[in-house]
Amino acid sequence: MQQPMRQAMGLLRSPASQEAVQQLVASTSFGAQQFRFIGGDKVPEFWGKPSAYTEGTGFLGTPKNHLELTHKRPLSPDVIEIDNKSVHYNFPWGARASIANRVTGVALSFGFAGAGFFALRGTLDPIVAKIAGSFILGFPIKFLVAYTIVYHLLGGLRHIVWDSAKVGNQADRSSLLEVPRVELSSKIMLGGAAAIAFIAALL
Repeated sequence: MQQPMRQAMGLLRSPASQEAVQQLVASTSFGAQQFRFIGGDKVPEFWGKPSAYTEGTGFLGTPKNHLELTHKRPLSPDVIEIDNKSVHYNFPWGARASIANRVTGVALSFGFAGAGFFALRGTLDPIVAKIAGSFILGFPIKFLVAYTIVYHLLGGLRHIVWDSAKVGNQADRSSLLEVPRVELSSKIMLGGAAAIAFIAALL
């Protein structure tokens, strides 16, 4: 049983079999223009243009430079516009809060790792004392540290609440996962963390 199977697989993998498959696919106008770019990231060169395979789509109003326009078209979903400057979509408050939650998480990881490094070297206490002794230096640093910790904590608590929240529907919009409520909780998190961090930095 295994021997015939091996022979069949060998025939399918032979150059002659692969060439036959290519000729079969190329026998149709659609296959002829599609097959050459399978697995690639290019636009078929004859798309929309008169060729040996098709009369083109000029009768549908396709612009003559449509291939050039296609190459400039951003992939969707795309964050940055073609000019690589402006954003393609407006960021809602929910997205901003989500990004901030991830940024604060990364900052906490590096921050605690750095504090642990200096603590093991025995140089953490002098650094903390120097920061605490200067309001100009200490206030912004304490604010940033407090904001990072408080905001990430609030973000984690919100996710715990979300895990147990019900999913709304078109008739019931009271769910905490509805967009307006997500926007509201995001603003509360951003503003509340800033207020708590400000008070903590003054202490």
